[in-house]
Amino acid sequence: MTVETPAWRRVLLPPVIVVLVTWALMALAQGIPTVCALAFTCPAPDVRLAPALSYGALLLLPLLALAFVAERPHQRGWLAAPAYIVLGVLCLLGIGTVLFSGGFAVPFSL
Repeated sequence: MTVETPAWRRVLLPPVIVVLVTWALMALAQGIPTVCALAFTCPAPDVRLAPALSYGALLLLPLLALAFVAERPHQRGWLAAPAYIVLGVLCLLGIGTVLFSGGFAVPFSL
C-alpha cells in the first residue's frame, strides 16, 4: 500500500523552505560590517535593509505562482518550471545584492 503525497506539499514545501532560508540569510547579512571607501562617505548602517525587504517581497511572487500550481496541478503544471527558475534567480540576486550593497569587511589584525 502506497500513500500518495498531496500535491500542495509536493509543490509548495521545497520553495517555502528556500524562501525561509533566503530570508534568514538576508537577515543574517544585516550584521556584516560595512566598508567605508576613501573616496566616498560611509554608507548608512541600514544600507542592506532596503534590498533585503524588496527582494524578500519579490520572493513571494513565484511562491504565489507555485501556490496556484499546487491548487490545480494538472491544469497549471506548465507554470511550475518557470516559477522555480524565477525563484532561484531571485534568491541568488537578492543575497548578492544584500551582500554587495554595503561592501565586504574581512576582520584581521597584523
